[in-house]
Amino acid sequence: MRSKKKWIIIATVVLIAVVIGVMQFMAAAKNKVKEVDVETLQAKNLAQTISVTGNVDARDKEDIILSTQQKVKKLFVTEGQEVKANDILLTVDTTDLEYQLRKYRLNLELSNMNLNRLMKKDVKSDKKSLENAVKQAEINLNSAANDFADANRKFQQNKTLFETGAISKEEYDASEKRMKELKNQMELSEIQLSNAENTLADFDTSREDQIADQRNQIESAKADISNAQSKIAQSSIKATINGKIVNLDIKENQYPTPENSIISIYDLSLYKVAVEVSQYDAVSIIPGQKASIKVKGLDKEYTGTIVKIDEAATIRIEGANKEAKVGIEITVDNPDDRIKAGYEADIDITLKESPNTLAVNFEALKDDNGKKYVFVIENGKAVKKYVKTGIETDFDVQIIEGLKAGDQYIKTPPEGLTDGAPVKAKEVKNDNKN
Repeated sequence: MRSKKKWIIIATVVLIAVVIGVMQFMAAAKNKVKEVDVETLQAKNLAQTISVTGNVDARDKEDIILSTQQKVKKLFVTEGQEVKANDILLTVDTTDLEYQLRKYRLNLELSNMNLNRLMKKDVKSDKKSLENAVKQAEINLNSAANDFADANRKFQQNKTLFETGAISKEEYDASEKRMKELKNQMELSEIQLSNAENTLADFDTSREDQIADQRNQIESAKADISNAQSKIAQSSIKATINGKIVNLDIKENQYPTPENSIISIYDLSLYKVAVEVSQYDAVSIIPGQKASIKVKGLDKEYTGTIVKIDEAATIRIEGANKEAKVGIEITVDNPDDRIKAGYEADIDITLKESPNTLAVNFEALKDDNGKKYVFVIENGKAVKKYVKTGIETDFDVQIIEGLKAGDQYIKTPPEGLTDGAPVKAKEVKNDNKN
């Protein structure tokens, strides 16, 4: 029994010693001063930018596509030559067009003659002739019907006489043939009367249709003439912009082929770059914003200005991702002879700027359930300061509220750092040797 009490006392002493040791260790750890990287908060010039890539192009350009059906008659320019708007570049052969024009004019003349003939025609006389034709057809039909009736009665009489043997077979057959011939004549007279009546009934309508048809032919001939004249007038191919001819392969007295039928003129007085940006960046872009342009292979940095933003976004699919892209156009403000159309360039577009503003590095900013804060050092302790932020760059975040210039903030707070924890700035080692 005494031995058991002894072991209980020993165990209690050991447990108390362990608890005291743990408490002392925790107190020591709590009171241990952490070394941290410190930065003095000061004003900076911040600029939020995006980087995109595009190809340099002429400010304005024109591609003239020649018809492969018209031979080039005369060339007035050469590749590399500077031209102005309305300068004649070449003329094309118009022999075929002029032949077609003559044919269209003959068609117009013939159609006008036919229309005049229809308009001057003696309508009353023509209609009277048709009415007389109807009356004549009626008389002919009545005469044919009477003749058929007489022949039919004669045939019926001869049929009875033939059956009694009073007349010969030849007389019977002759009367039957005569009856059938007169029946056919009567039916033909009925058809002729019907045709005469229809022609009379359609007289006015038919004439109006003929007049309308001639007028349509006249309008068609006029349209053909106008089209041919327009093409002949365009036989002199002119430039519509000021610029330099950068592509011209056609030769005189040759028909253009699909491979050399394009004349390209570029206005190289100003260059532009067309690029696409994401929807999220596009909402911050407006005409007039500046950009930095670096043409690959050239050591000079050019400045640019945004002059155009597309009205609609385009959905681009890359793998399994879809993203809305917006096209923008940037002019090169200070071009020189080293830039060429087609060169690839990297462009940095400034979305937002905030000069002389307070900012901390990204790692210094922490989040507490959506509320952002920064640790500053006050009286040797880390103090949590909630802040309001502004624009962000690749390295810094603007501080609008919560800190002031001269505050000592912790650049990279260590994991587990709490409000009120003792800290001190790390010593900056100076490796320079005297």
